[in-house]
Amino acid sequence: MFETILTNFHLEKIFWILKVKLKYILLFTVIAALLSGVYAKYTRSSVYLAQISFYVYSNPAYITDPTVNINSSDFTQARNLVSSYMQILRSKTFLNKLIKETGSPYSADYIKGNITASSIENTAVFIVSVRNPDPVNAMNIANAIGDLAPDEITRIVKSGGIEVLDRAELPTYPYQTTSVLKMSAIGGIGGFALSIFLFLLRGLLDTTIRKEFEIRDMFTIPILGEVPLMPPDSKKIKVNKILGEDSPFALRESYNNIRTNLRFTGQLEKCPVYAITSSDIAEGKTLNAINLAISFTQIGKKILVIDADMRKGSISMMLGIELIDGLSEYLAGFVNTPYIIEYLTNLSIISSGEIPPNPTELLSSNRWNELLENCKKEYDTIFIDLPPAGIVSDALLLTKDVTAYILVLREKVSRYDRGKMMVSKLEALGANICGFIYNGISIKSRDYPYEYYGKEYLN
Repeated sequence: MFETILTNFHLEKIFWILKVKLKYILLFTVIAALLSGVYAKYTRSSVYLAQISFYVYSNPAYITDPTVNINSSDFTQARNLVSSYMQILRSKTFLNKLIKETGSPYSADYIKGNITASSIENTAVFIVSVRNPDPVNAMNIANAIGDLAPDEITRIVKSGGIEVLDRAELPTYPYQTTSVLKMSAIGGIGGFALSIFLFLLRGLLDTTIRKEFEIRDMFTIPILGEVPLMPPDSKKIKVNKILGEDSPFALRESYNNIRTNLRFTGQLEKCPVYAITSSDIAEGKTLNAINLAISFTQIGKKILVIDADMRKGSISMMLGIELIDGLSEYLAGFVNTPYIIEYLTNLSIISSGEIPPNPTELLSSNRWNELLENCKKEYDTIFIDLPPAGIVSDALLLTKDVTAYILVLREKVSRYDRGKMMVSKLEALGANICGFIYNGISIKSRDYPYEYYGKEYLN
């Protein structure tokens, strides 16, 4: 998991994920904001604040003596006692006494959490504030503190004195009310952040290949060429994906480019044999095998295509040819020679035949080697369509029999972790991998070599 995230973690993919998922992120943000606002509306609560103020004396006798003249020294001493008095009023000792005296239903921790004390600068006055959902309770607790404080502070501190300056009054307006707008904003921000995190996590765990550079970054194996994504069939237009003279220019040029690059990998063999496979199904290996073979016939080469996918062969269905006496019948010894179909000028096909119960054993037989050796004498190039190497082992059996492997990866279908596994299996057996065909590239992609005029020829 962490390895996948680290492999995917680059700015281009992060921005791409955010761009693709932007509408969903905004949708989740709006939904979270609305839900938070509705919740706040139906659960909103108000808090009331009651305040009582005290005056501190340096000497308790000053409280009852109206004739005393307080000097600056007394004032300073009284001011120094303020912080101590405020701490005493918030102590558990005092609050437990308060609860006992008043019969309050609240705990000491609850009251402590809902009272504050603050001094007025340059005076011997401090204020105790009490918060409570019930305005009457807020007032009663504040005044109860005023009733109990003078005696308790004098008993505990044994210095100075305290007098209630202003008693608490019943608050008529809430001090604090749950804000629907504020909760909506908080919910929206939370939904926005959470949706980004979840989409990024899911995107960074997705190993689907999106861009050609991801293959170049992952492998040292060259890319032989790019095959454009053909438009799907519609009710009005049926797209022929088999290469022909009427094929779009971009499609023909793609295979011309792959053919040119592939001719340099033949290792000077008179009849090179190329095995074409992929990591999984639906990546286009069979169609590319056919079109690549047709492309070679266009330069006068005599080509043979062998459908060695005896588990789920599809060449016969694509080209509309019969399965009579195909590869499986020959390898099983039912016929002495497989039926070779002349599909086009210079293009011959050996179908997969009927599905056998033991395709792996048949590809390992001596009859397979004899077939290849005999065909090499008759053809210029042989293409073998094999089952996906990432699913079954059939494709791994031919590492010593073929000139090179051509691996097909399809944009937005193939996964690079599956591709790595396929390459690792082949390389472990010493297979020669001549390159990738990057299939299904969007004509809008910057990686597409005919970006500026490909659309015109594909429409």
